[in-house]
This record gives sequence, C-alpha cells and structure tokens, in this order.
Amino acid sequence: MKKMLLSALAVAALAIVPAFADDVPVSVQKLPAEAQKFLKTHFSQSNVVTALRDRDFADNDYTVILDNGVKIEFGSTGKWESVKSRNGVVPASVIPVKISDYVSKHYNSLGVEKIERKRYGYEVELTNDLDMKFDLNGNFLGLDD
Repeated sequence: MKKMLLSALAVAALAIVPAFADDVPVSVQKLPAEAQKFLKTHFSQSNVVTALRDRDFADNDYTVILDNGVKIEFGSTGKWESVKSRNGVVPASVIPVKISDYVSKHYNSLGVEKIERKRYGYEVELTNDLDMKFDLNGNFLGLDD
C-alpha cells in the first residue's frame, strides 16, 4: 500500500512538473509586436531557429536564437534586453550611434560581441572580451571588471 501511494505521488509529480516548465517554445508570431519589429528591422536576413517564452510569476520574457548564432533576449513587452553574437559581431544598427562611434574611435579593430540594456544604460562586450559601461545617452562610464 505504501509503495502504491509513493508511486502515485511520483507519477503525479512528473505530470505537474511540465506545467511549471520555465521555457516554452513559441512561434515568431506569438512574440510581442515590438520583438517581431526588432527582428524584421535588424535581422531580416536571418531565420529564427528557436523562440522561447520564459514564464515567470510576474511576466513573460522571451529568448530568440537565430541561424547566424545571434541570441536576443526580450522583456515581456518585446523590448530587447540583450543581443549577443556567437559567430561575429552585433549588427551596427542595434548599437546606439554614440556607443558605436566611441568603440570605432577607441577600439577600431574590434567589434561589439554583446550589448545589454541595463537600468543605468548599456553594458557592451567587445570581441576581445573587454567589458564597457555606457549611460542611457551613450556616454562612456568606464570599463567593467
């Protein structure tokens, strides 16, 4: 009897776990409109390999992986939070002009491998793994350790 009860509980637990899974695949059409527009504007030549919705208690975040090795994270409204390129650099059209100009002027042989939007501004990682911080207006704040 005890074994049957434990077995029933185990089966019930296994049935419930997928209901609380964090990442759920979604189609591109199920992404927020702002995320869809971002993809069309900056990555029209790339195809979506995977689109996932991360279900949280408060909201849904989204992760999109493209066939060119770019990973984009979107907030619940579809506003991009980070863009990372595994096989190259982040497209210049994604990077605020002032940040792009600063990188070109001071690190002209390097590209931006990752850009993250933070509360204070932006965090940028160059292709040599140098991390930099910029304010919301694109002004250089310093290097990140």
